Amino acid sequence: MLKSLKLPLFILPFLVGGMAHADPLSLKTAIDETVKNSLAIQKAESVLEESRWRRTSGLSLFLPTVTGGASYLFDKKYMTITIPFNGISTTIPQIIPTTMYNLQATMPVFDGFANISRLKASNSSVRSSEYELGWTRFSTVRQTTLQFYKTLAAETIKEVSAQNLKNLQDHLKDVQALKNAGVSTQYDLLRVETQVSEAESEILNSEDQIELARMKLAEIYGKDKEDRTIQGTLPVFETTLLRKLEDINQPELGRGDLQAMSEKVDHFSSLDSASGRFWVPKIFLFGQYQYYNNTNSKVLDSSSFASAYQLGVSLSWNIFDGLTSAAKAGEAGQQLIQAEKTLQIARLKATTEFETWKRKFLYFCKVYRARMSDQSRSSEAVRLAKEGRRAGARTSSELLDAELDLFRARAGVVNAQVGMIESLIQLELATGKELVEWGV
Repeated sequence: MLKSLKLPLFILPFLVGGMAHADPLSLKTAIDETVKNSLAIQKAESVLEESRWRRTSGLSLFLPTVTGGASYLFDKKYMTITIPFNGISTTIPQIIPTTMYNLQATMPVFDGFANISRLKASNSSVRSSEYELGWTRFSTVRQTTLQFYKTLAAETIKEVSAQNLKNLQDHLKDVQALKNAGVSTQYDLLRVETQVSEAESEILNSEDQIELARMKLAEIYGKDKEDRTIQGTLPVFETTLLRKLEDINQPELGRGDLQAMSEKVDHFSSLDSASGRFWVPKIFLFGQYQYYNNTNSKVLDSSSFASAYQLGVSLSWNIFDGLTSAAKAGEAGQQLIQAEKTLQIARLKATTEFETWKRKFLYFCKVYRARMSDQSRSSEAVRLAKEGRRAGARTSSELLDAELDLFRARAGVVNAQVGMIESLIQLELATGKELVEWGV
């Protein structure tokens, strides 16, 4: 009895794993996994944290800097100074403390307000990273949605191709039988065989497209591969969706990536302002406290220690540094120009993309309706061709043409749906506005 239980217990983990492996992949699941595991989103989150830490480091321009230190001399030979006194030279050693503890502090007071400009630059960088993170999430979810439906469409095309191959194989059997009966010709047989060969090639191409689509889908949400069953249907949209865009005069205003670029322009503008103040004198408050022992070599003999301190103000003026500061100021100015031009290019491109994808969406909506009508007409044509061939009014070639038209119409419906989905998603990316609640 125990032996009979070993096999089921041994294969139980594999059965459980197989059941988990067989769970279908819905669009909602794909989107959830994208938000959780996308490498692009994780990278954008890291960039945001980096910019926040950079802003924190920029606060040092307003805060005092405090350093501490200690020194102990294991061996020494004092320097001496000779002092003439009443015709007699007296040599006095310059006593150096054997043990010294020191504390130093500096406080920036004025640097031409360059510190304020650098803080503004840091704040703009943080806001830019926040916009970029939001845009990365938005765009990555759209990429996942589009690739999910492309994968689903590839599998649908394969099913259509498989049905077409089956129909052609059945048609080939009929033509072979009719040829043996002397009704069909060798021409009819060769033509059907050619179409069967093409349909078999189409099946292979469909399988390749499915695998590539799955790999791309897995890549978007950070996996090595995706072999779950795709669950869902290709949606159909109405042109009335575009009513949500009627109030958009400047489509680029809703896009997080362009808002991030705008903050980048502010960032480089502030850096340019800060870099241009290299010629302004800098003023600091400073202080130093020393606790030292210059009487013996003991480290912890408090009775032998004395203290000293200094308080003051310092001014530094960069008169000439080999044009290093001037070069950095010029570099910051050019970076500002590049950021401004990049933003202008992106805004112009956004307007073009908005018009392009809006027109494509309307086009594919019309194409979808036309292909649905073609599919209905082709189905009826196939039915009539079959009845006509049985009655002797239609030839096998005419039936073959009708079946091929039906296959192209079915594939055309799927391709039109994919075009409709892609146009709508690209339109969302062009405007930064959610038009459809994907995955709900």
